[in-house]
Amino acid sequence: MTTTIHQLSQLPTETLESRATFDCGQPDLNKYLTQTALQHEKRNVTRTFCGIQDGVIIGYFSLTNAIVDVRAITPETIKRYRLPTHALPVVRLGRLAIDARFQRKGLGKLLLIEALSKVLTVSESSGCVGLIVDAKDSEAANFYATFGLQSAPENPLLLFMPLPEIQELFRGS
Repeated sequence: MTTTIHQLSQLPTETLESRATFDCGQPDLNKYLTQTALQHEKRNVTRTFCGIQDGVIIGYFSLTNAIVDVRAITPETIKRYRLPTHALPVVRLGRLAIDARFQRKGLGKLLLIEALSKVLTVSESSGCVGLIVDAKDSEAANFYATFGLQSAPENPLLLFMPLPEIQELFRGS
């Protein structure tokens, strides 16, 4: 059964109570949502977007601008897309979490698609060569890899998707 998001909102204040009941099974990700996300919003550090169903947060992701060392990108990708060989501007997906009650229902995929669409928006007004992801563990890295993100040559938990591949995903839909 696939879960649907009734609303995607940038850290809505009307859901403050539901943040306290959010539990994805990862204490660090729960703590970020309940204790840090709002502070980061106010200070323009990250933007957190929440999937909401019946007034309850069922999943979220956070994005920030970043620079990635070119060594985090495979030589094949650098060559294929003719990327410069110095630090590159990217959007970083720092966190993506789904409440345990809604896991394994396709919600992670929906939130990742939303995050990728936001990368396209950023690329229209600022330099950006793609999306970089800090996976929490190998299971999370495998999840991202199924969508075409590539692990860094020396760090399997750091994954990258070049902007042209993101653009192609949305051209096909």
